[in-house]
Amino acid sequence: MRKFENVNARNEASVKMSLNMLADKNTKVEDYRKAFDNLGRELGVLLASDSADVAADEIMLVCASEDADWLAKGVENGLGKGKTPLSVFWSTRSVVYNDEGEKLEISPIVKSYEEPVKNCRLLIVVKSIISSSCVVKTQLTRLMGKFNPERIVILAPVMYKDGMPNLMKEFPKAVSNRFEFLTFAVDEDRTPAGEVIPGIGGMVYPRLGLGDMNAKNSYIPQMVLERL
Repeated sequence: MRKFENVNARNEASVKMSLNMLADKNTKVEDYRKAFDNLGRELGVLLASDSADVAADEIMLVCASEDADWLAKGVENGLGKGKTPLSVFWSTRSVVYNDEGEKLEISPIVKSYEEPVKNCRLLIVVKSIISSSCVVKTQLTRLMGKFNPERIVILAPVMYKDGMPNLMKEFPKAVSNRFEFLTFAVDEDRTPAGEVIPGIGGMVYPRLGLGDMNAKNSYIPQMVLERL
């Protein structure tokens, strides 16, 4: 079952159409990209309404490499503040087992593009879907050693019902108490293989036209190239 959040008369048609495009496994690559861009823009507009006092150079926008050119770019445009400082991370994903035999997902960072920010008041972490906590946990763990933001907004078009509490448990309350979650859809179901349904229609890399994990880690987002 899916529950909608932050959907109102202004954005309902646009948001639901884009969410349906993500969930539809027959959506073409360009339309899939456009759906993320649109949802990012709509989420950015929502965040802008209570971030008017924060300047662009006081914001750090954080994302995985595959989310940069469409979802994160849409968020930046929706905020309407111009270019914000940016951190982009390329990572892999694997499964390890602890001493008790429990399965753990990890997402080590293999390379990064990180811009400086003197006074980070608002840290925005952008993710295509919050399902497990491993990717965002790794990114936040790295960044919290550098910044002490007043607000930490974790923003994704779709979240799994357990994604939010699971992520909060990974951090001390001094950090997790600053978490704010902004989404349009919370999904409650998974397939036996673990895919969130309706979710975003499967693995995001190939659906964005970036290939498998190795191929997407060779891709340099345009959002990064234009800043180099």
